[in-house]
Amino acid sequence: MRIFSCLLLLSFVLLLSDCKNTNDRAVKSGQDAAPPSLAAQEQPLRTDSFKYALKSEHGSCDVYIDYPTEGPPVIVSTLREFIKTTLFEDAAPDLEGDDAQEMVRKYCMERQKNLAKTLEQMDIHHVSESDAPEEGIDIRMVCRGEKFVTYEVYRYSFITHGAHGEYSDYGVTFRISDGHRFGDDLLAKTDEDLYAHIRAGLKSYFEIADDRQLEEICTADLSLMPMPTFPPYLVADGVRFHYSIYDICPFDWGDPAFTIPYAVIRPYLTESAKELLTTQNSAK
Repeated sequence: MRIFSCLLLLSFVLLLSDCKNTNDRAVKSGQDAAPPSLAAQEQPLRTDSFKYALKSEHGSCDVYIDYPTEGPPVIVSTLREFIKTTLFEDAAPDLEGDDAQEMVRKYCMERQKNLAKTLEQMDIHHVSESDAPEEGIDIRMVCRGEKFVTYEVYRYSFITHGAHGEYSDYGVTFRISDGHRFGDDLLAKTDEDLYAHIRAGLKSYFEIADDRQLEEICTADLSLMPMPTFPPYLVADGVRFHYSIYDICPFDWGDPAFTIPYAVIRPYLTESAKELLTTQNSAK
């Protein structure tokens, strides 16, 4: 009986000791680990580069993307979806997980099919190497601040027997905290003073001196000062305006682009855009 009592007491002491150790581990773990959502939000945004090129008798295709691999979940998810829909538009293929290399490979495969179909529709059965169709896209992160990230998209297409190729070049700014994509909500107002800065930017791009020369180059009515097809976006040193081909001038003059410094354009920004610029100088 005495032996049984001793064994019972020993078991009780060991049980108390184990509960205390378990509780200590729980408290220590709770002190050391931040809440998952907070820890995730504090991760720096990181990207990796993926590219792919494919050439066949139908032509050539190449692609380059800066793909987010780590960072706050919301902006990582937003950027991945932006890249995927920019590549494939409404016909995005099924992908296992977030395999960026497989994504760029499938993009080139899809574009090759499109080139073959286009040549068939044009009743072209053979093309020389110098006259072969070309397609490509470049989706690149050009600016990353503490509160925003900006991507630029360059897409080009040359189909044989055409007068010239076609291309587009534009940028998009995203807020890191919630993934919001800025567009027409970047600028709060436009007035004659802002138009004067835009005209100055255009003259700098064309390397001309006065408004008369600018009017001779541009096909658009500059008294109304048309804005670019794609909205302006944030870069390290200011707000970037990038006109598409034919937006404002003939094809031979290209796609005018220029940056208005933050010191100049800040009064024209919305409050939500201004909030991104508190640490703007850290953008890179």
